[in-house]
Amino acid sequence: MFKKAVIALAAIAALGVTSMSSAYAVNLGSARGAAKDHRQTSVAPIAFSLYCLDHIAECTKSSKSQVAYTSKIRGLLASVNRSVNRSIRPLNERRDVWSLNPAFGDCDDYVMTKRSRLIRAGIPASALRVAVVRTPRGEGHAILLVKTSAGEFALDNLRSTIVKRNQTGYRFVSVASADPTRWSAN
Repeated sequence: MFKKAVIALAAIAALGVTSMSSAYAVNLGSARGAAKDHRQTSVAPIAFSLYCLDHIAECTKSSKSQVAYTSKIRGLLASVNRSVNRSIRPLNERRDVWSLNPAFGDCDDYVMTKRSRLIRAGIPASALRVAVVRTPRGEGHAILLVKTSAGEFALDNLRSTIVKRNQTGYRFVSVASADPTRWSAN
């Protein structure tokens, strides 16, 4: 277990060094750290990076960064949101571990399970964006955004329905880009 943790931390550190040398480097307060769209960039949560080490295929950039919003897609999103919300029992975890298909879990476990099921259903990984937000009460929370031709829709374990990003009432802290390993601060 200790050896696996050391390897994971070394991989994250190596990814961080590589990222800092690119145009998407972490913004440390200078103009040089800004991404091309002038948003500040952010490092992916460590727990997300560790999840990606175990689920590499789900954490790679795909060719399409959005999906056409059709009644079929709307139905799929609603079905997956409802199904996952019912299948995981809420639990405030002591350790921040992002899991797939747990019996009990917190918001990030709901997000990763929904994301995985949508990828298996044919939604491109690059259209699925993990978002770290603050609730109106100031609590940290994670949701899944699906980028469609009709805008971004939020799948959330705190609601039974799908809503547009701007209807969530959340303050967005950071969001994964089309490349799941690159995040932007909002």
